[in-house]
Amino acid sequence: MSYASSLAELAMTAVNRLLIAAMTSAWTSTLRHQHALQPEEDCDADDVCSSQEKPSPTDDQPIQ
Repeated sequence: MSYASSLAELAMTAVNRLLIAAMTSAWTSTLRHQHALQPEEDCDADDVCSSQEKPSPTDDQPIQ
């Protein structure tokens, strides 16, 4: 094996290890973030987040 191909193989191995480490870190961070969220924080402003919320009787009234 020549010196250049040996260097290329070492470089590819190093890049592969860096990519694996970065992906592992990203997945770990994502999983920690998901466990830290409260159930209602997953909802958008337009979504109905809680079944405990009841509509107000004044919701059907026109704005004056």
